[in-house]
Amino acid sequence: MGNKKLQVWLPLLFALVMIAGMFLGYRLGNRGKGNGFFAGDQRSSLQEALDLIRLKYVDSVQLDSLEGKAIEEMMSELDPHSVYLPPVDLKEANEDLAGNFQGIGVEFNIFNDTVNLVFVIPGGPSEKAGLKTGDKLIRANDSVLTGRGFDAEGVKKYIRGPADLR
Repeated sequence: MGNKKLQVWLPLLFALVMIAGMFLGYRLGNRGKGNGFFAGDQRSSLQEALDLIRLKYVDSVQLDSLEGKAIEEMMSELDPHSVYLPPVDLKEANEDLAGNFQGIGVEFNIFNDTVNLVFVIPGGPSEKAGLKTGDKLIRANDSVLTGRGFDAEGVKKYIRGPADLR
């Protein structure tokens, strides 16, 4: 008779223990998404170092520049095609990739403080105006484009504009 009661209650007891274990495991594993009983510390050593500098370093520090330098150093250890673009450079890089600008239709290099045209895009505004490969740009509107103060980015500001600007 005792064996008959055990056959009825034992599967029910196992089912209850299994349900309680599943519920307990779910609650412990999802507590705070990463802060659970079984979850390890998910923070990287780089993040810990930045937090220590922010909280305990004696002088004020620009954390953005520290993070940027750390990321650049990490990227230098990867292949030569991986590169980090800081947020200030991202807008210009996206503009170059998207092509949401229009210029005079040339490619140029700066030699001896002078803008030299190395390619004139066929059918572009510069070809229609009579510019040729090898020409030198001296002025753009009222701005002088010669001298030591210019780099490629500075010249682009003078010869580019938004697309369909009339």
